[in-house]
Amino acid sequence: MRYETTITSKGTITIAAPIRKALGLKPGQTVRLELDQKNNRILMDTGVTIEQFEKIRDEILSKYPDRPKGLSMKAMRDMAAKARLAEMK
Repeated sequence: MRYETTITSKGTITIAAPIRKALGLKPGQTVRLELDQKNNRILMDTGVTIEQFEKIRDEILSKYPDRPKGLSMKAMRDMAAKARLAEMK
């Protein structure tokens, strides 16, 4: 898939709808950009949503019913929110 986009005067770009759909990007979602200086390219990491993480975690943990209990979902969400805020600073 290849699309062209224009950089606005504020430095923003629009990601074409077919690319957003293919990557499962949602409005307000955070993505990470990394500059690959060797190849003069920008790499985008869309990360994993909480819902995707919960599904994967539950599939893995269902195989270990006698496992020790870990953090609650609320505790993990709070930690993730704090980590995001720290990255933004």
